[in-house]
Amino acid sequence: MSGELTTAFVSTAMSGLGYEVLGGHAAPIFGGTADSRLVKTGYLFSAFRGERLNGNDYLEEAVTAGAVATVSERRPLRREANCTYVIGSDSRQTMADLARTWRAECPAQVIGITGTVGKTTAKELLAGALDSSYRTHRSPGNFNSREGLPLALCSLTKEHEISVLEMAMDSAGEIAELCDIAKPDVGIVLNIGRTHVSKLGSIEAIAAEKLALPRELSAKGTAVLNADDSRVAASIPELSCKVLTFGIENDADVRGRNIRGHGLEGTEFDVTYGRKTVAVALAIPGLHVVPAALASIAAMLAVGMRFPKAAEAVTNANVPGRMNVAKSRKGFTILDDRYNSSPASLDGALRMLGGLAGRRIALLGEMAELGEFSEEEHLAIGKLCATTCDAVFAVGLLCQHLVDAAKEAGLEQVTWFPTKEAAAAAALEFASAGDYVLVKASRGQAFETVLPLLEGTA
Repeated sequence: MSGELTTAFVSTAMSGLGYEVLGGHAAPIFGGTADSRLVKTGYLFSAFRGERLNGNDYLEEAVTAGAVATVSERRPLRREANCTYVIGSDSRQTMADLARTWRAECPAQVIGITGTVGKTTAKELLAGALDSSYRTHRSPGNFNSREGLPLALCSLTKEHEISVLEMAMDSAGEIAELCDIAKPDVGIVLNIGRTHVSKLGSIEAIAAEKLALPRELSAKGTAVLNADDSRVAASIPELSCKVLTFGIENDADVRGRNIRGHGLEGTEFDVTYGRKTVAVALAIPGLHVVPAALASIAAMLAVGMRFPKAAEAVTNANVPGRMNVAKSRKGFTILDDRYNSSPASLDGALRMLGGLAGRRIALLGEMAELGEFSEEEHLAIGKLCATTCDAVFAVGLLCQHLVDAAKEAGLEQVTWFPTKEAAAAAALEFASAGDYVLVKASRGQAFETVLPLLEGTA
């Protein structure tokens, strides 16, 4: 694919914006990263200041690894001719300016996705479906923040027809800033939940932040909104753009019905738009993924795809599984869904686990950033565990509430542990061939470190 971001464009654009630029050899840029260890030849490296590390300390390391452009807050200690250096006082602002300028050069329609839970699943499902008809770009991994989204746009080219971007937030004003950079044509709001209450202070503040996406759309844009979420639906009357709704429980433009779960084999449902109804079969397990599929179909309608083709594209989408399935050497099945954990995503994963034939075991960590609702949400999950699990091994102070609620609801095999290593070891000892072990926790708990123990490869 041609039309990539280039060092020549970076040099000209950033010089024009008043930044100091030390030009290097002309070269295409294929992507971006803020981790010097992940730099590949042809990448742009952006040096952000973090709570523990300062990316500016790794500038030379990134260039040695193959970076052809860098954004930093200091000049290089050793200038290389094969690299173009951009120096500014704040790398976040510098990257925002670069990404905004490059986005303006690219004709792709941009679809922004936000919500408390399900953003990455919806992004991958939608982008996978669009791949069948459009040259589609998507944000890699979880490049969805003030730092991540500008880096995601480094891989956008002038040849792409559609770009699907996640938009996350952990502070007020972030979604609006991301919209200012990406200029979305379509904005999807999946849901509004309690995650991030600890940072924003209230569910109302979270709603205001998530709903900044449709509010920032132009009159020619399309908001794709969840009709089943009262906070999302309440924004419809104030919007000047076109609105397409999706849902299951309430009337919606794109509505799912007759939903059937088939365990790890996937999920089937019927979807209605106007007077037409078609069947959709997802390879992704869990009933909780249906809203993401409905939102994807609505977004494809927004960019001009006909309904039957959109539904077919979702059915045939090649989607990397968020829930990775692996076998332990002891013969039990590991359901690795540790990417993140929120009340909605954990609820969906546990209900999927509960529908499997075999002993159902959950190795759980805390749900993060729930603020004043932390105890309440962990108690609710504990009650659910009693109906979906045969055994629970839990870690983290908040999970003591989960364990107490599960015991009170009648689950006998439920234990709290002070460390994830101890919990994983107990789960390994308890599990046997034919069992299913769900692994789920917030990212900050790094449950990936105990997977080798469960798999028997440690």
